[in-house]
Amino acid sequence: MKNFLFLIIFCCFSSVLFAQEVSRKDTLTFQTQDGLPVAASKIYFTDAKFTVSGFGESNFINYLGEKNTESGDLELYFTNLQRLVFYAAYKPTNWLVLYAEIFAEYINDGSHEDHFEFLPELFADFLISEKFNMRVGTHQVKIGFLNNRDEPIMYYSVNRPEVERLIIPSTWIDLGIMTYGKVTDDLSWSASLYQALDPNVMFGNSWIRQGRSETLRMNFNGYTLNGGLEYRGIENTEIVANGVFARMAQDNMVSNTTLLSSFIRHTRKNWTAMALGALGFNDNTEGIYDLTFNPNTAMGEILGKRNFGYYVEMGYDLLSFFPRATQNAEFSNFLYNRAEFKLPLFLRYERLNTHQQVAQQFENSQFPSTDLSAWTLGLNFNPRHNIVLKSNYQFRNNKVALPNGLHEGDRFEFGLGFIF
Repeated sequence: MKNFLFLIIFCCFSSVLFAQEVSRKDTLTFQTQDGLPVAASKIYFTDAKFTVSGFGESNFINYLGEKNTESGDLELYFTNLQRLVFYAAYKPTNWLVLYAEIFAEYINDGSHEDHFEFLPELFADFLISEKFNMRVGTHQVKIGFLNNRDEPIMYYSVNRPEVERLIIPSTWIDLGIMTYGKVTDDLSWSASLYQALDPNVMFGNSWIRQGRSETLRMNFNGYTLNGGLEYRGIENTEIVANGVFARMAQDNMVSNTTLLSSFIRHTRKNWTAMALGALGFNDNTEGIYDLTFNPNTAMGEILGKRNFGYYVEMGYDLLSFFPRATQNAEFSNFLYNRAEFKLPLFLRYERLNTHQQVAQQFENSQFPSTDLSAWTLGLNFNPRHNIVLKSNYQFRNNKVALPNGLHEGDRFEFGLGFIF
């Protein structure tokens, strides 16, 4: 009942605000500022001093067979999700943007578990020159593809790829200083310093995901360095490499984590192709085990000393076979514009292992882990550029059995999302 009431409130509230916003002159240019997705970038590409934007999404997952809850993170095995995000940005001068985000999310696993989250994000962006800018506050770490493209129109699947949830901990927002700019028109860079990850709350089966800041905490028992390069010198192609080095210190324990990621994305007419890979390393998983040791269970968290993940994805707009479907629009409104119709079919294969290598003392231990191969086949429908309906089926093969000896089943997912 609680979930049902929340969904009604979510739909009504977001629809009203969405209608109010788009009734004004639409200032979305679908351009992106470095480190920010489309709606969050609105202020950077308009003459307005103040903008309001955001996104919403609602997802449903049906599990066919056993469900894997070993990650200890409800966001990785929920059945329903409702998410609403508002951006407000103020540009008092051409060289300064003041930015605020309010993130609200409700997720549940049927009647078993539920979680409500309400988080703010605040930063100031100093636009000094094309070659050098500075962002100070809480903002998205530049790692992987989706961490900086988390709005639902930016990716095909209902949920983010498992590689960008278990290996790359999307969405990762933290307190820090980011510097960024362009070396040339085709090559951009970023270098950032953030607060430390928290090793006390990590789960072995989701690696460093739980160590991200989920509140307005401050943790300076260490630091997190982040940097990357983006090359766009090839037409309709992005080539990106980025990485994170995180030093964690707690009670005389020091642990260093390195996460490297790279992707290439290309679009040609109605085709989209993408490949992403990630590698992770930790030099003191024994120390994290001791730090998280629970006397009641006589166990600590066993993280992978080394892990990996990658995926490849292809998408094709089926409406290219029916050109008349997007012509001769008779009318349009904020929900519908025939000239903007798209019907992308996509297929993705991903492979990951959270514990490709473990410390020698854990090699014969029993612990939660994921050694997954997955195929995802799905279809999107865009009645407008900024609205999407999604559905996909995921064929999952996790080589690691669940505690009951069975293996997790496949998933059917359905979702809708919009930006404004």
